[in-house]
Amino acid sequence: MQAILFCDKMADCIPVKDCPEALLPFCNVPLLEYMLQYIQEKGFRNTVLLAVDERIKNLVDSMHLQMPVQFARSLASLHANTPTLLLRQLCVPDWDMGELLTLCNSGAVRLFHADSTPTLAELHPQGSVLLEPEQTKITEYSKFQHIRTPSEYREIQQKLLATRKFQRTRIGEGVKISRTAIIDDLTVLGNDCIINRNAKLERCVLGDGVQIGAGTVLTDCVICRRAFIDEETHLENAVIPQGTVLQSDTKTAKTKQNYVLQEDGICQGLPRWNTVETALKAGASVTVVGNRIAIGYSHENAESLAIASVAGAVSQGASVWLAGQCALSQLIAIAKFTDCNILLWVKGERVMQIRPFRAGGLALTEQQSHRIWQALEANACERITEFGKLHHAKNLLALWEDTCQKLIPEPEFEIHVSCANAQLRTIAQKLFSGGTGQRITLSLSEDGTKISAFSSESGMIRWEQLLLISLFSFQEQGEVLVLPEDFHPVAEDFAAQHGAKILRLSSINLSPNMLNLYQKQAVCTDGIKLFAHVLQVLSKEKKTLAQIAKLLPEICTVQHELPTSLTRQSIEKLQRSNPDTKISIIMPPQSKFVRLRVHADSVETAAELCGFWEKKLRLTESELY
Repeated sequence: MQAILFCDKMADCIPVKDCPEALLPFCNVPLLEYMLQYIQEKGFRNTVLLAVDERIKNLVDSMHLQMPVQFARSLASLHANTPTLLLRQLCVPDWDMGELLTLCNSGAVRLFHADSTPTLAELHPQGSVLLEPEQTKITEYSKFQHIRTPSEYREIQQKLLATRKFQRTRIGEGVKISRTAIIDDLTVLGNDCIINRNAKLERCVLGDGVQIGAGTVLTDCVICRRAFIDEETHLENAVIPQGTVLQSDTKTAKTKQNYVLQEDGICQGLPRWNTVETALKAGASVTVVGNRIAIGYSHENAESLAIASVAGAVSQGASVWLAGQCALSQLIAIAKFTDCNILLWVKGERVMQIRPFRAGGLALTEQQSHRIWQALEANACERITEFGKLHHAKNLLALWEDTCQKLIPEPEFEIHVSCANAQLRTIAQKLFSGGTGQRITLSLSEDGTKISAFSSESGMIRWEQLLLISLFSFQEQGEVLVLPEDFHPVAEDFAAQHGAKILRLSSINLSPNMLNLYQKQAVCTDGIKLFAHVLQVLSKEKKTLAQIAKLLPEICTVQHELPTSLTRQSIEKLQRSNPDTKISIIMPPQSKFVRLRVHADSVETAAELCGFWEKKLRLTESELY
C-alpha cells in the first residue's frame, strides 16, 4: 500500500509568512514529519509527495526514512499499480490505519469524522489514479484534526501534549527561561525563545525567536515567530503575527485581538493579515480601479483598518469619503450621494475582511479583481505622498435614513426587525414602527443588503421572493426591474405572467443607463428599501403578506464552496459541455476554491444539485489528473 500526500497548501491558519502547511510546527516538529513517521509505522511501502518546494525536500532528506519517498508535480504524472491512500490535506493523525489494509482489495473507501461528515482522505484501489469513493463509515478509526483557526492550532498541540512522546519536544532548542517565570505543561515554546523574570504563560504556543518581557501574563495565546512582547503586558486569547513588536507605549493593543484575514474579499484566495499595513496597501491598490472611494466598516473593532485604508487611498491622490461604522447598504447609498466609483468595506468583528465593490455594491469584474491583486503584490503604497481630500460622511447616514423613510407608506402592520448589526437594527425598527395589524418579523442581514420576512399566515418568504413582489411596485411606476445577472431564472417567467418585464445586469454588456437604474432602485443591495417597496405593493393592492405570497413561485438559491485542483479553463469547459441555467460555477482569481451557485425550488433540491455537480467536478479531476 502506498500513500500520496498533497503538500501544495500554504499555511493560513495562523499569521506566519511564506510557510507551507506541511512545515507548520506542532510541538516543534513539522506536520509533514509526523505524517511520514506515522505512515512508515503503519507499514506503507511507498509515499509520494505532490507539489513540494526545496524546504520540504530538505526536511525529508534530514529524516533518513527507511520507507522510499518520491516527489511529483501532479497526479497526472503518476500511474498507480497498488492500493493507494490519497490525502488531499495533511492532518495530525490520531487514528489507526490497520483496518484499512484489510479493506484495500474490496473497493474504494471514504473516511468520516465522528459526526459523520466526510474527511479529505480517499482510498483508490489497484490500477486507479482516483475513483469516486463509496461512503463506507469507519468512525472509530477516522478521527482527523484539520487546522483552520489559531485556536484549533493551539488546541491540537495541547491534545498532543497529553501523549508522553510529545512532551519531550514541547520546549525547543536554545530556549532561555528565567527561574522566576511560570510556564504550565500545556505551553509550547519554539527554538531560541527568551522568557524573562516573573512572566506567566498558560496554554500558549510560541514560535521560534519569541521574546517575552518581565511580568508579562499570556493566556491561551498564539505568538508567532520573532515577535516581541514588552514587560507587564497582559494578553488573553490573542494571536500576535510574525515579527510584531508590542512595546510598553502601545500596550493599549493588549485589549485587541489580532486575527487572520480569511480567504475572501480583496485577498481573492490569498491569505492576508489584518494589520494596519495591509489595510494601507489595500486602500492604495483599490485606486487602480477608481479614484473616488467610499470607505466604511461594519464594527468598531475595524475602525483602525478603515482609517489605514483611507490613508493608503489618499496617498495615491484619491478623493475619499469615510462613512464610519455603517452597513454595506448604507455605504452603497453614501457612494451614490458622493458620486464614488468604488467602495472599500471592512467587515467583521473578529475575523476582518477588506472587501472592494464597484459603484452600486456590484462585485468587481475578474479583470478588476486581478488588477487590485497585482497592485497589492507590487506594494503600491510604499509611502504616503500627501494627505489628499478626506470628507467625513457620517452625516450622510441621516440622509440615507430619510430616503428610506420617504419610501415607506403609512404603517399597517406590526413589524419587528432582527439583525446582528445593532445600529442597523435600531434604524430599521424606527423606520417600520407604528403599525398595529398583522405581525411580520423581518430578518435583515448584518450588511443590510438582504432581508426575509415571516408571518404566521404566510410562513417564511425569502429574499428572492420579496424581490419578485417588488416587481409590482416598479411596474406601477412604469419602470423595468433590474436584477443581478445570476438571479434565479424563474424571474422572466414570473414577470411575463403578470405583464411586466425585467432586465439582467450583465457585467459584460453593462450600459450606463441600466447601471443608473439599478442604483436608483437599490432593492438588490438594500434590504430596508426592498421591504419598503413590498409594503407599497401590499398597501396598493390592499392585501396581506400571506395573500400576495400565494402568487409567488417556490424558489431558493444556495451557494456552496469547495476546494478544487482544476484550472479555470477546465471549469469553463465543463460548464460549456453541461449547460444548465440552474447552476453557475465561479472561480475567483488566484483561488483554489470554486463556488457552486444553485437555483432550485427548495433547499433540498438545491442540496441535491450541489452534490450532483460536486461529483462532476471530482470526476473531471480524476480524468485530468
